[in-house]
Amino acid sequence: MSKEYIFKYSGTKESFMAVLDSHGWAYSNNSRVYYFDDYMVEVRDDEIRFGVERAGHSGGNWFISKFTEENDQIEFRGTIEYIGPNKVTRTKAQKVFDNIEEILLSILFFPVVVLFLVISKIQWLIKKIRKQPNPQTTEEKLFFLMEKRLNCQRVCSKTD
Repeated sequence: MSKEYIFKYSGTKESFMAVLDSHGWAYSNNSRVYYFDDYMVEVRDDEIRFGVERAGHSGGNWFISKFTEENDQIEFRGTIEYIGPNKVTRTKAQKVFDNIEEILLSILFFPVVVLFLVISKIQWLIKKIRKQPNPQTTEEKLFFLMEKRLNCQRVCSKTD
């Protein structure tokens, strides 16, 4: 049983793309993938995917939406789906080498990780001081992205 979400954006596809361009950047000329904050937006021909919760190598929870444009208004209709990273089979020797490599790299990068944790804690404190909303669930993250960041309006949520 999947839940369908519907969002409306007041404007054309071009104006929506301009909003995306103002928030992030596309990493390739061939594809339109935008990164901003903790979100990803991938634009395809008749489909726009909104990455609302990442899980390594672009895996995670995605709002997969089909959009329709009518009367200078776009309607996004879709569901939240988990898309996992691609699986690769490896031999035992490759796995052992990978484990040794991971241990050595983790020893070398430990100071960088500690510095990153300190910086992220400072950013967290700044957000708390500014009282910015901190979405917790996947649905809240989707609503925050669509409504607050991309100026869309939630119409309804349906359960199949």
